[in-house]
Amino acid sequence: MKLTSEKILKYPPTGMEAFLTILFIVTLGWLYSLLQLLNLKDGGGFGQFGPGMEILDLANFYFVDNPYSYLANLSFCSTPDGTWTIETWLGSFVMWFSMVLAMMVPSLLPSIRSKRFHSTFVFWFFLGYIIVWSLCCMVGVSLQWMLYSAGLLNNQMVISQPWFSSIIFFIIGVYQFSRFKMSACVSRKRLLDLAAGPSTSNADKLHYGKQYGLACVRGCCPLMLGMFALGLMNIVAMLALTMVMFMENNTPAIGQHAKLFGSASIALGFISLFYNFL
Repeated sequence: MKLTSEKILKYPPTGMEAFLTILFIVTLGWLYSLLQLLNLKDGGGFGQFGPGMEILDLANFYFVDNPYSYLANLSFCSTPDGTWTIETWLGSFVMWFSMVLAMMVPSLLPSIRSKRFHSTFVFWFFLGYIIVWSLCCMVGVSLQWMLYSAGLLNNQMVISQPWFSSIIFFIIGVYQFSRFKMSACVSRKRLLDLAAGPSTSNADKLHYGKQYGLACVRGCCPLMLGMFALGLMNIVAMLALTMVMFMENNTPAIGQHAKLFGSASIALGFISLFYNFL
């Protein structure tokens, strides 16, 4: 018993195992998003999937245009080409879920590393977190279907009307300045500290994970709406928004960053609105 205690004192938990687990999950999210994009590409080039995507046309030459590439045989395309089927709904859900893993989960990495969380904590807390975001993904798929049915979303999953993109950017910008945004950011930090308590049971960890997920939805889900305006398969936009949400979650100047990104979103709204009248 004494030896066990000495070993525990000599080798305190570092949280590295939990950190690597979450990092692996994030990598899966980005990998799926990239492979799906490469599989969706047709002869029009990557630029059709949103601004900034032209830089991936070079990668397309090596992966998709190669007749021997295994990517050409993958069938997880979620772009609708007419009537939505069960396969379309499932494919779209997986697309949204991979976006959550790629864009939202990275914000947890610094806290998991610094607080040295055990793998048990990560499992239950992350399970609650993912349950909430899975429900949010269902809402995202429903919005995608409604916009596509209304003719506002094209087959490349990009908003086809600049004026509607402006509305989305304005909504995001205004929300960034709201007290609901600030409240969600404060709640995230408080819930993470409560969940890390030494006497917290697995059921409590699951509960805190759900509450943390709800706080993240309140704080970041409006930002995720920007993917409709920038393109749901826009890897460049995904990377930019990931950095935005990472900064909001892991820097002390939350209010300043939120207002800065809100101002940028409003500016994009005016640019898109101006483009509509050209």
